[in-house]
Amino acid sequence: MRRELNFLISLAFLLLACQSRAPESHPADRTPPEPTVIRVSAIPDENPTDLIRKYAPLVAHLEKALGAEVVYTPATDYGAVVQALAAGKVDFAWLGGFTFVQAKRFAGAVPLCMRRIDREFRSGFVVHKDSGITTMEEMKGNRFAFGSKSSTSGHLMPRHFMSSMFNIDPTRDFHGAPLYSGSHDATVKMVESGKVDAGAANLLVIERLLKNKKVDPQLVKLMWTTPPYVDYVWAARSTVTAKMREKFKAAFLSLDANRPSDKVVLDLQGAAGFVEAKVEDFDAVEKVGLDTGLLKGP
Repeated sequence: MRRELNFLISLAFLLLACQSRAPESHPADRTPPEPTVIRVSAIPDENPTDLIRKYAPLVAHLEKALGAEVVYTPATDYGAVVQALAAGKVDFAWLGGFTFVQAKRFAGAVPLCMRRIDREFRSGFVVHKDSGITTMEEMKGNRFAFGSKSSTSGHLMPRHFMSSMFNIDPTRDFHGAPLYSGSHDATVKMVESGKVDAGAANLLVIERLLKNKKVDPQLVKLMWTTPPYVDYVWAARSTVTAKMREKFKAAFLSLDANRPSDKVVLDLQGAAGFVEAKVEDFDAVEKVGLDTGLLKGP
């Protein structure tokens, strides 16, 4: 009898212990750990050497803000950045408006933040001094260069404004097919050298090259600037966690030009500050892409 009583007492204590033990969480319920290495990239819209210099202070700022190693991966062309996001090779990328639309449609990219100036961005048209071009209408019959085919400010929007405002069709109205330089500074250099008579590029790049005499202002003239449109944006790979997206965005929104270290980052990024970006900000760019046929539906 005593043996049976001891057994029942032991069984009762065992059941109480099992009931008091906290249930183990299911592996699927666990929050995945934040990555220890964050990979970023950017469309190669300028000289690669200049881009590496431009991104070095930003990488240092991001490492401090995110508490992780940040690796900047240069890209060979605009399409390579979209492909890297889709393949999970980079986590965040600096994209043009048109490239973002492609990344959103192709890879589910998520917009995070943009420079204030990117809400009202502009392209510029430059001409060689010996071209004889004094108006946009006089572009017809001349040699012309765009930047990358996937560039917003170096191709898509200049092409749109030439067509909608001046009835210029790049497929038939230039002397030969337009050339594609691959980057904004290369387009301006092509005009300076006389390889083409005129070209379109990011207005900020044109103004900087002329101001710093990286191109001869006696040879290259800024002739016309476009109306404003939305352009560049930092975007995240679709599978980056919401928590990491917010931390990454906050690292930009917190930049303050009154802090010397932040001002270095902002100046190199050509920014007075950053603001939040939303998908609908790029609806107009997407529509232009579809209207021009440069972006395929639906």
